Parts: sequence; C-alpha cells; structure tokens
Amino acid sequence: MFRDKKLIIRLLLLTLFIFILLSSPATAAITGFVSSGEDGDIYEYNYADLLDSYALKILGLSNGLYEDFAAKKVYALLGSSGRYLDYADVLDRYASTLILEETFDLNKYLDSKEVKMAQMPASVSMVSLNDGRLIRTSKTIPSSITESNPIVENPETKTLIIGPAEVSLEQAQQWSRNRAADQGFVDIAPLYWEYGEKTGIRPEVLYAQSAVETNFGKYTGKVPSIFNNWAGIKIANADGDKVYDHEIFAGPEDGVRAHFNHMSAYVGLEPLGEPHDRYYVAVGQTWSGSILYVEELSGKWAPRLDYHASILNLLDQLKTTEVVTVSQATENEGSNTMSDGVSGNENTAVQHVAVNVELLRLRSGPGTNYSIIDLLPLGTVLKTTGNQEEWLKVTTPGEQNGWIHGDYVSEVDMSVDPFKGKTIVVDPGHGGSDHGAIGVTGLQEKELNLAVAHKLAILLKEAGASVLMTREGDQPVSNGQRVDLANKAKADLFISIHANAYVSNESNGTETHYCSENNHSNASRYLAHQVQNELISALSLRDRGVKANNFYVLKNTEIPAALVELAFISNPAEEEILRNEQTHSTIAQALYRGLEAYLLNYR
Repeated sequence: MFRDKKLIIRLLLLTLFIFILLSSPATAAITGFVSSGEDGDIYEYNYADLLDSYALKILGLSNGLYEDFAAKKVYALLGSSGRYLDYADVLDRYASTLILEETFDLNKYLDSKEVKMAQMPASVSMVSLNDGRLIRTSKTIPSSITESNPIVENPETKTLIIGPAEVSLEQAQQWSRNRAADQGFVDIAPLYWEYGEKTGIRPEVLYAQSAVETNFGKYTGKVPSIFNNWAGIKIANADGDKVYDHEIFAGPEDGVRAHFNHMSAYVGLEPLGEPHDRYYVAVGQTWSGSILYVEELSGKWAPRLDYHASILNLLDQLKTTEVVTVSQATENEGSNTMSDGVSGNENTAVQHVAVNVELLRLRSGPGTNYSIIDLLPLGTVLKTTGNQEEWLKVTTPGEQNGWIHGDYVSEVDMSVDPFKGKTIVVDPGHGGSDHGAIGVTGLQEKELNLAVAHKLAILLKEAGASVLMTREGDQPVSNGQRVDLANKAKADLFISIHANAYVSNESNGTETHYCSENNHSNASRYLAHQVQNELISALSLRDRGVKANNFYVLKNTEIPAALVELAFISNPAEEEILRNEQTHSTIAQALYRGLEAYLLNYR
C-alpha cells in the first residue's frame, strides 16, 4: 500500500495523462480531450494530434499544440463512441485502483453501468494545427449528447434570445418588486424594453440575466452599483475577477446599452453606437454570432455550466407574474433615509483623513445596517464633520456626505501647497512623422496635443510645480523615451494628452485611461477619475468614462499616470471644437484642476 496517498493524488493528473498515452486499450477508447480555459470556454483536442505534439516536445521540436492543451484544465474525455466522459469521475476511479494496487481498465469502465458522462455545452472550440499554426473552429455538440445534462432541453423547446418580448414591462417591474429588488433595478426596466425594440433581442431575457448578475440590483457580488454594470461585463484585458476587472459605465443607460451590445456579439447582431471594449473581445471568439438560445450561454464566459438554468428559472417567474396596483406609499415604505437623530457629535473644526484600504464603503448612516452609497478608493481624502462612537461623518471630494468606519482611515495634513515641490511630466502624444489621428478637415492630433500641453505647463509652473515636457516641439519621441524621462526624474505625476479617432465619424466623447497592472494602479485610477471629471465638466461632451488599459506609457511609468482622449478628432463637430484655441485653454485648465484635485485629495 502507498503511505503518502495525498502525494499520489496530487500526481494523478500527470499520471493519468501518461497512462492514457501509453495504454493501447485506452487508445481505442479515447479519441480526444476536452479542457476548460480561464476564459470559461470549452476546447477539444484530438488524441492523435496531442500524442504527436507531445512526442515532438520531448524531442525539442514542439509545434505548440501540447503546450496549448497543458495550459488548460482537463474537463472531459471523448470516447470512440462520441460520448464525453466526466474526467473528474475517471480520475477518482483511477485513484482508487492505484491506491488499492489494482489495475484500472478504461474499456471496462466505459461498458459498465457506472460510467458517468460529462455535462457538455451546445458547442466547443476544436483546436488543431494548420500549416504549423494553431486554429480554432466551432463544433456543435449533438443534442443526444448534451441530454446527459438534465437541465438542457431539446432544441424545439429551447428559449430563443432574439424575438419579440413575451413579457410586458409592467410584468417585469411587478416581478422585480415581488422579489424585493433594489429600486434602481425596478427603474431600469423601461430601458431594457426600449433597447429590446431597437435590437430585436428579447428584453426579458437580458433583464432576467441582469437579475442573476446583480442580485436584483443589490450588487452583492464583486461589481458595485456605481459601476452601472448590469451584466457583470469585464474590461477587455481582465486577468481575474477583482472589482476593477469589471467595466465602469458612465450612467445606467450606458450600462444597459452595453448589455445589449454584449449580447449582440453572442447572437450575431450589429452593436448600437460604439460598443465597449469587451465587445470586441467577444466578437473575436469562435462561437461569436452562433448563440441562439439561452441554454447555449453556459460555458461562454459563464461562471458555471448550468448558468442558463438560473436565467430560465427567472424567466418562468416573469411570464407568470400578475400585475397589481402598488401605492406610492407602499413603494416608499422602508426606504433608507438618514434621520437627524444619528448625526452624532458635530465638530467645529474640520479635520481630514485619508482612506487606507483598497475600497471603503461610504454609508448613509453610522452602522453596517445602513445602505452603501459609494465606494471610496485607497488614498481618498475626506473632511470629517462629526462622529458617533467609531463611525465618522464625512464629506467626500465630490461633496457627498456619508459615514465611514474610523478604523480604515488615517489623519492627514492639508496645510501644504499641492504643487509646491512636485515634478509633473506632461506628455503631448505623437510628434514628428507620427501625426497621430487626422481629422476630416486636416487637424493633426500631434499639433493639438502639443498646443494643450504648452498651456498646461504654463499653469503648472505658475502654481509652483516643476514641469518636464516629453517634447517641446514637433520632434519624434519614442514611448520608451517618454517613460525613461519620467522614471529617471523620479517625477510625481505623468499626464499624457491625446485625441481619439474611430472609423465611424459619429463616435464622440471624452475618456481617460490608467493601467491596472502596476504598483501605482490605485493612485493612477484615482488620478484618472479626477481628470475625467474636470474634462467632462469643462467640455460638456459625452462622458465615456475611465478605462483600464495597458498602454506602454501607463504600464511602464513608475509613478501615478493617466492618459486622456480629449474628444474624437474623427468627428467633424468635435474636430471643430478642438481647433479652437480657447478650447485649448479650457482643456488645460481642466487638466490642471484634475491634477490639483488628485494632489489635494489623495494620500
């Protein structure tokens, strides 16, 4: 008997793979491997191709197929009969025989009544080689095989995603009230029915999906309500499931439109307006445009293979909901308001504290039973105006009032001049032969960026800051040179100035970027928000929000950094605005205020 059974079990994954490769009976029984990737997709590999690739790897002539397979988690084995075996069950049975020093007979297991089939999605991605390159093609799984999952129904009874609404708006809102949904979730329903008419996607399907993703608008998961993200949509380059791996939308309607655009990538429809970044990632998947039924959503970035069952359950509730008259008084009953009696002790002198945890909940009252009204990032400076025991009454930089727990902040000195002694790098994007984007009437992005940068530099110098320009004129500057300048100077802040462009001349608005993958991501995110707020206030253009992106100049600077896309130079109306010299001054002043807000309100 083996004494170290735990060690044996840890080695089973590799052992079983080698066991299958070297076992001739298994060769006849197994024709493929099925794995799940970090993106939630399911991939299938041909057994013979993997065997060849493994042999080449041993000889030092790898073709990359085996490495692609090994980077994923084995999920199922494809038998010669076309059925998919549950890999975990095979592994458990092999472990048992190994520990008992017996022989595991895969063929005998396949013929037994104990064989367990894997629950398969409606389609998988076939991974193969073509002229030495890895390719992925979609493979539809026959319904006779997916029937091993009792939740999945036959094609004729599946639930279509595209089609007319089968549930009224009134039913949807009544249903959400019956489920004690957040009022914001009730209020957002009309937008779902509006966009359902615009796209042809059934609104009740996406409304039910939103209920699953947001817990009926209560946002009890990773995504906070202030993100206006109704579908749990992630940023384009998300590397996990942290809070800021999820997209932030400027308003509730932007979030709903993004939800419909995201589903458009699944079902093969054109998006409405310019879509969010993750849409382009979805469109690039092998299954994009092929998803027709709710049942097929499982396995497509879904958190589990029975994800669709939760949506179907809610859809059944929606269809059977009866609309009743609800009085306004009943609707308002139990709403969270802060009474005058909990304001605590008022301080005559204003003090300042800074948030010292990654995210701090701002509540409507002094206790965890009060509603969360905002999330405050690390470093945010708050004014304290009162207290009740360990709870502090505070005012945020945006003049929002609320309560925080005193254990998660520390006192700060606000008497210093924000710009005095600070070194700020101002980076006018492009230059020289790199014109950047060019507007429809010839405005060059490099010229606009430099004009704004010069005006910003003047304002910062007058305020006492030391300013470093990555270029003073129309000379070419590499991204590496821009970063090196900031890092060698040990500067305090880096601001890169750009204008946006898109193939459609209707694209519009202002956005600001930061990098979420370096040591200064929290500070950079806060800086980006302050700059974006000031630009929107000054230009009154569409607020496209703050976005996480690994642009070279953001990722490689060793200080807090933000990159602004002022407006769309490809949009004739916005190009005309950007031509105006007064606009250059307005932008420079907004950037100055954003930098000042960061220095004043972040520690």
